[in-house]
Amino acid sequence: MKKIAKSKTEKRKICKRILLVFSIVITLCFLSLGIGFTVIYNKYDLDIAKLTSANNGIKIVSASGEEANLFNTDRPLVEIETLPDYVLNAFIDTEDKRFYKHNGYDVMRIFKAMFVNFTNQSKSEGASTISQQLVKNALLSNKKTYKRKVQEIVLSMKLEKEFSKAEILEMYLNTIYFGGNAYGIQNASQYYFGKNASEISLSEACCLAGIIKSPAHYSPKTNYDNAIKRRNLIANTMYKQKHITKQQLDQVLPTDITLANSIKIDNSYEKQAILEACNLLNISERELINGKYKIVTFKDDKLQSKVVEINNGVVSKAKQSTNCALDGVSAIVDNSGKMLAYYENSNYDLSNLKRQPASTLKPLAVYLPCIIHNICSPASLVLDEEINYNGFAPQNANKTYMGYVSTREALSKSLNIPAVKLLDSVGINKSREVLDKLGINLTKKDLNLSLALGGTNSGIKLLSLLNAYSVLANGGENKSIAFVEKILDKDNNVIYNYTPFCEKLFDASDCFLVTDMLKDSTKSGTAKRLNSLDMPIASKTGTAFNGKQNTDLYNISYTSEHTILTWIGNILNNKLPDSLLSSAEPTQINKEILSYLYLDHKPSDFNLPEGVEKLPYDTVEAEENHIIVSPSSNMSRYIAYDYFKKDNPPSPPLNNNISNFKVEVDKFGAKISFNAKRNKQYTLLKQIGSNQQIVKEFSESSGEIEYLDYSIFNADQICYQLTDGTNTSEQTIYPKEFLLNSLENQIKTKKKWYV
Repeated sequence: MKKIAKSKTEKRKICKRILLVFSIVITLCFLSLGIGFTVIYNKYDLDIAKLTSANNGIKIVSASGEEANLFNTDRPLVEIETLPDYVLNAFIDTEDKRFYKHNGYDVMRIFKAMFVNFTNQSKSEGASTISQQLVKNALLSNKKTYKRKVQEIVLSMKLEKEFSKAEILEMYLNTIYFGGNAYGIQNASQYYFGKNASEISLSEACCLAGIIKSPAHYSPKTNYDNAIKRRNLIANTMYKQKHITKQQLDQVLPTDITLANSIKIDNSYEKQAILEACNLLNISERELINGKYKIVTFKDDKLQSKVVEINNGVVSKAKQSTNCALDGVSAIVDNSGKMLAYYENSNYDLSNLKRQPASTLKPLAVYLPCIIHNICSPASLVLDEEINYNGFAPQNANKTYMGYVSTREALSKSLNIPAVKLLDSVGINKSREVLDKLGINLTKKDLNLSLALGGTNSGIKLLSLLNAYSVLANGGENKSIAFVEKILDKDNNVIYNYTPFCEKLFDASDCFLVTDMLKDSTKSGTAKRLNSLDMPIASKTGTAFNGKQNTDLYNISYTSEHTILTWIGNILNNKLPDSLLSSAEPTQINKEILSYLYLDHKPSDFNLPEGVEKLPYDTVEAEENHIIVSPSSNMSRYIAYDYFKKDNPPSPPLNNNISNFKVEVDKFGAKISFNAKRNKQYTLLKQIGSNQQIVKEFSESSGEIEYLDYSIFNADQICYQLTDGTNTSEQTIYPKEFLLNSLENQIKTKKKWYV
């Protein structure tokens, strides 16, 4: 019994010692955490000036030094008292339901986010309160690191001590980014709805609250359907939080989002310059805005104003005639790569717009790789006919077929069948190699023959198309498009300076031949509206079709000095009226831009590379046998000229003998026959002994020719020769021998009858 009691006593002592040690460890941990937190808390200071600044945006100036008027450089502050309660509740219910209950951070949300991120091995789940978002937007970088998250929490706690909840919410609403370069709820209300923030409806408040999660994804100007779904989700959330009634909810859900009808300020060029500057500095747009940078661009103010005027004029007229919502983009780059003017005529943000390129892809995906690999020359012939490749049966736009056409004509008239056949000949992989070099990246789903018609899975950025055509204009050299000339920091130090970029992608000979074919599009093809300008212009139109109706219209034109792209579409419902044509509206816009660009001079023609020469070929062989060969005749009317690469000239002339040359003798004389070609001149010679004479000359004749020579029976032997200048055929006859044989046969026949 004593041993048992002693054992229990020892166990109690051991437990007390363990408990003591554990308590000491826990105390030390909490003490360390407290000391560490105190150090961290004191390490980071709250920059109140940045939080309350109304203008910490960037300056963007044109090539002439004119400063742009941007939303983010003129940020009016809205007092929270002027906003309806449903505006405030829309943001609180969406972003931070416990906003009035926490002290800057929400422990429950933090643990939930940590669990999700640990489970998914990522940092995708956030737990930021409105206070944290304000601190991040105004004071911190956008990098997803745990260190930045600690800073965010610490500064949020200090923020909550320094300001009231109303003040924090007011600063937040005046700081948050809504897309389209609109910072703050006042600018967002003006940008999207054309009204003050105090005047927006419940539906519009829900829409704005939904945008901030991802402006690119939920902006009604870029993704209308997504914006509607997101707005309805927020309205339902507000109803669950009892901040709106069932009646208010029912009023919001079926309501369309009505965007502002007019754009008061054209910031198209500046938006692109901001995106480029962010890429150059490897920072977010918000960091660029907060950094007070100055961006100097290549923008030509006068040209920009003219492009806006021209585009608006043509598009407005088209809108009136069709009663259809239309959007447009026009961009002009000089052939050194500097973007001189860029305009988005739309209520939507088209900065990262991807569209189906339609026939504008043909020169790049089909004709350029075919020329590179000597599959064809501009004069080569392709049969335009009905085709079917395992169920893929493309048609020409007018659903008619032209028979054999040259690749030059096929491209200028944008025929679909020849393009598909040529792509099949050169192969998808070689086409993909060319497009990769041009910066046009395809997916596996794109690797089929519909690529010849511009069919892609995800579409192509308009600026990528523009850059690709500028490579053709520059003879195979890639001079990447640039909006930004230099960037200066807040202390006026130049931190980026434009350096001209040039990379040789293709041989000048290959690009020249494609360019020369596209010049025919201007003369007599789909872009012939430009022909009256009387200057060397290469041009390509394109019309995208979704199986039911047209969706996109293009014209891309270039000279030896500039490359211009104009696109017209309908972002709202992706439908265009049949009355609008790529050969009309976008081509007319480019025509007027070209007229303005060359008011005082005309661009020089494209330089003829050393690897290209103009050579003759036989038009009769092309027409009859569909082959391109050097002429075998000196008759000029049957000789045509075109450009050929020196390593891919016309084939040598055909050295065929004169076809079907025959000389037959009957009682009337010598019957001479042969098959003639109209591009050759034939001479029939007759030799009796040493005497030779010309019997007959044949020209402009084709098919089977027959000639009867009566003057033969006084000769023992006659040799006939037929020559076309290259080939000679001959046959010999014996007229007197023929007469003797004929007489002998008659005598034998008579004797037999008499017997």
